[in-house]
Amino acid sequence: MRIALSSIIKGAAVSATGAILLSTGLVFLGHCGGGGGQGRDGQISRGDCKSGQIATIGEAPIFASISASRDKAKEDACRQAVEKCIGEEVASETGVADGQSIGNEIFTKARGICRNDQILDEEQYLLDTTKMLRISVRFDVKQVDIRDTIDTMRELAGNPKLMILIREEYNLPPKRVEGFTSRNAKAASLLRDFFINKGYTVLDPGAVTRGLNEADLAANPGEIPDALKDRAADAGADVLVIGRIEVLPQNISALRGSDFKSYRAEGNISMLALWGYGNVLGEFSESQPGAHINQLSAARAAVENFTRGRDERKPAGLAKFAFKRLENEWGSITRNNKIKLTISGIDEKESGVFRDNLQEATAVKRVNPISQDGGGVVWDVTYPGRSFALADTLGFYGDNPQMFSALRFNCKTMKVDSVKRGEINLRFVGDGC
Repeated sequence: MRIALSSIIKGAAVSATGAILLSTGLVFLGHCGGGGGQGRDGQISRGDCKSGQIATIGEAPIFASISASRDKAKEDACRQAVEKCIGEEVASETGVADGQSIGNEIFTKARGICRNDQILDEEQYLLDTTKMLRISVRFDVKQVDIRDTIDTMRELAGNPKLMILIREEYNLPPKRVEGFTSRNAKAASLLRDFFINKGYTVLDPGAVTRGLNEADLAANPGEIPDALKDRAADAGADVLVIGRIEVLPQNISALRGSDFKSYRAEGNISMLALWGYGNVLGEFSESQPGAHINQLSAARAAVENFTRGRDERKPAGLAKFAFKRLENEWGSITRNNKIKLTISGIDEKESGVFRDNLQEATAVKRVNPISQDGGGVVWDVTYPGRSFALADTLGFYGDNPQMFSALRFNCKTMKVDSVKRGEINLRFVGDGC
């Protein structure tokens, strides 16, 4: 039985010669003849993903051990299954990023769905001078595992994880300050409850500001140092909400009577996206009054009006602003994340081929060269995912010339030297063929 199959990997060449009919549903496995070094293909439908079995193709270069190569090819096949069965469904439902980048994001969490592997077919072929192993493999899966993972990742992919750092300064007699981690802080508590009720994850700030001047950070939310951005990102945050609310007394005794107290809350709050360079998503500056029979209650009422508005059934103020900004901007941010990719050990010819590889074999959308010299290049790449997801792909396939044909030059491999928020340092290594 011969069929033509469309590629599930961008840019992969297709030469399908086989298909397998599984008892639980139709899952097609295409594979190429040896020697030509052409692409691979394994077409999986979403229905098949939930049928109890997943079948796909994995590849790996053969160096010293066929057993080690077989294990890596199985892992490669599992990656394809995760990308198709979970990544694409989550992407289609959330509109955040494409299946490949989300599949990479969740692979470390979802690899457990690939159980009881059975190799259906195995072959070796030469890709130029590199011996390659290609296997067709079937995994048994539990439908509940697939569904639970999809549900979890839909929530995580659709809603960014937030960290809230708001300092409250009350000009009362005596002056009172509620810091970033204070249990008595009003604004952070209200904002946290608001977003949790909207289905967001709000992270505990913990010790991310240790060693930094909290007062300076709060007073200058548009100039946050990289140290804080990196710490918040390392703690799992996608968006940082940071700033200061100052509460000042007002005199309204002529209107309300001498025993009635009034304060106003003035604040400047910034929202920063932490996936890339730490771009500002929005800034909120406002002044809101609050009144009560005693000073502290009046001051806290002003903070509440600033944060959530006067009617909790109709949120206003900072909560409404932040929610609308995330709703409108986050999808665009995740689809067009900017990552600085620094590559060493690569010459001009290799860099040209590798640039094409990135856009054909990964989810990278655009490559914008920043600089180049004899020893390497610096690029800005646009990628619909975190830098850690792209680094994971580069590291895993760093010895696979089927994925990255640039590795065929001088028989090189790729090593990820370091990765952090918005930056990847990559190195081509090899002594020549």
